[in-house]
Amino acid sequence: MAVVSRQKTNARRANGGLALQEGSSDEASAWGPVEGSAATLEGWRAALREDMSRELADPRWPRALMGVGVVHLTAFVVCQVLAEPVSRRDLRYLAIWFVELVAVFVAMRLLAGRHWIRRNAAVNLVAKLWTTFLILSFNVVSLNSLVGIEHPWFKAVWCTLSTFFFASLAWLFSPLFFIPAVQMWGTGLLMATFDPYAYAIYGVSWCLALCGVAAHIRRTH
Repeated sequence: MAVVSRQKTNARRANGGLALQEGSSDEASAWGPVEGSAATLEGWRAALREDMSRELADPRWPRALMGVGVVHLTAFVVCQVLAEPVSRRDLRYLAIWFVELVAVFVAMRLLAGRHWIRRNAAVNLVAKLWTTFLILSFNVVSLNSLVGIEHPWFKAVWCTLSTFFFASLAWLFSPLFFIPAVQMWGTGLLMATFDPYAYAIYGVSWCLALCGVAAHIRRTH
């Protein structure tokens, strides 16, 4: 009986050891893919940056960015001219922003070339982020109009979205994009402080940001 009891005890210990080994192997397999995923993510970011660097070697990109900056500045100068002391619903602003969007695509086609949005995976990703930014910008205007356009808080929110856009580019491509991100944060403070001139401040800030990015591209490539 004592021998049988010892055999059962040894069997339980052996089973416990196997379970511990299986648990250790399961834990290792659980952590293994995470490390592999991190390496894959870093490799994806490196490939994305190399892809963008090759594309920006094209001398057309600085001119295209400056052209977009000028279009944006022109549109918001017109908005500033039409601005009134008391905000109200005005379809002329919607028409101006639609014309600006069309003018941006025309400028990009003329200055960056045909199929610029599909020519490179990195550029295509930036274009999708920019499209998301435009959708959210229009969304905050719509919400402000619904709750009462008499207090136009949407203008300062535009700068929050602009900060997020440039910060996203900083995480994806280069920390230097944090410079325009911080600039847009400061622009929001200026727009909130000097609300009667908010459209002009926003247009000038975006134009300076795009021209700064264009100048950096021209200098480095």
